[in-house]
Amino acid sequence: MEYIIWALVIIAVLAVMLAAWRFFTLRSRGTTVILRELPQSGVHGWRHGSLRYNGNDLEYFKVRSLSPMANIIFNRLSVELLDRREPTTEEAVFMSDGTRIVRIRSKEKEIEIGLDSHGEMAMTAWLEAARDVRAEHTLTPADFLRKQNRNGTQRDR
Repeated sequence: MEYIIWALVIIAVLAVMLAAWRFFTLRSRGTTVILRELPQSGVHGWRHGSLRYNGNDLEYFKVRSLSPMANIIFNRLSVELLDRREPTTEEAVFMSDGTRIVRIRSKEKEIEIGLDSHGEMAMTAWLEAARDVRAEHTLTPADFLRKQNRNGTQRDR
């Protein structure tokens, strides 16, 4: 019985340490947001969290989660900005002043994200900085040699 109590105490201490680590590291490195997946009605589904930009990925961490990994990851090439709106009067009750809601589509999911003006500007800039998917073309070695020959840059040996 004594071992079970010690095991529970150790598990509780580890959970508190993990929660504290996640809270303090994410709050200092991310943008505070409120997010919900659509379709939702009224004020249901909103979750507080933090966004962190990581190259071509945008990582969302829920506040009430102990996982060290991101809860949702958006790839820049698959995100499409649909529209922006002001919060409704019901939503404004639990959102910060100056929050605007951005609706995006990532793969087949539609998501609303409540951001302050700096967060909205950062997200827009991050999305606009993405390369066009049509421009993504990898050259094979044969393509490279063919292009070199066509441009006349290949040297005689």
